Amino acid sequence: MKIILVWIAFAAFAASANAGSPEIRGPYANRLSKADLEQIKSVVSKERAVNHALKKIEAVAADKVHIQSGGRFAVDQDKYYEFDVYKRAGAWAIDLNSIQISIEQRDLRTNGPAFVR
Repeated sequence: MKIILVWIAFAAFAASANAGSPEIRGPYANRLSKADLEQIKSVVSKERAVNHALKKIEAVAADKVHIQSGGRFAVDQDKYYEFDVYKRAGAWAIDLNSIQISIEQRDLRTNGPAFVR
């Protein structure tokens, strides 16, 4: 019983430790400054139409990033949001028309995803 509780505590700690640091990749990832990343995070955190838990930031152009956010939605579901953020006149803004939502069902027997779109 103690081993299970320790494992659950460790899993919760690991999930919370990774919550604030999204994966940053893409051909233009090295061109994103800390200020750009902070502004992107700020823009996402203010938008009500998307989940604010950033998972991935993919820099696809000098002025465009593709974002995946979301995570555990219910006991047996994960809900992810994918959308584009553009830099125009020095400011980053979400393209609301690009928002796509996907839901992954979790197989409770294995705790793994069974993809449903």
